[in-house]
Amino acid sequence: MSEFTTGVLYPIRYENKMITYLQALTQPYFHKRLNEDWNVFFLEDEWVEMAETLYSLLALSKKGISLLWFHDAEDSGWGFRLFEGGYEVSSATISYTLDVELAEAEMKRRYPTLIMFDEHHEDEKLRREYEEIADSITHTHQYRQEVEKGLLRCKPQAFRTFLSAKQVQQLHSLLDSSLLAETDVETGSSLLYDSVDLFKEILGIEEMMWVNYSYLASGGRENGMV
Repeated sequence: MSEFTTGVLYPIRYENKMITYLQALTQPYFHKRLNEDWNVFFLEDEWVEMAETLYSLLALSKKGISLLWFHDAEDSGWGFRLFEGGYEVSSATISYTLDVELAEAEMKRRYPTLIMFDEHHEDEKLRREYEEIADSITHTHQYRQEVEKGLLRCKPQAFRTFLSAKQVQQLHSLLDSSLLAETDVETGSSLLYDSVDLFKEILGIEEMMWVNYSYLASGGRENGMV
């Protein structure tokens, strides 16, 4: 089973205020202590898809508490949205599937009559052609542009209200589109896939893993959270 983690984090020093504020939420939630620096709450609307959920987070952030919605889906990517003072002040989406999506799009461009194509296609010639495209796509300008799109609204300096200057600089260095789009020619390795662990390490939220509202609602083991 692949990891699926999502929740809203805030500095633990605001715990008493936040517990009071959360009682006004109109949707179910779980509230947990993550570690000695962070608390986290898990909303039924895990992906903040409803306008009501977004409004609630913006309203809560107006009360002087920065809120960090974080998600990590092992198979597809990770990201965050930072709310402060009633605004969404920073966000990022790091996708692990851009190479596949671009390779399949190129195959579709070359063969418009193909209804569907993926790496398991039964035609061996087409499959080899796809593999060649997939191997080279991460070195293209188009791929770099797509990585950059996910970071257009990323503003590491917005984290300065609860991170040190050193941590903010570390975020600047990590969330650099040219760095994340770089792929080693020989090994095929990329920082893109390690970036979520580095992000959690910088913020001190390493425990934020394998947990979400659905999991907690089902009565699953809560991964050591109390």
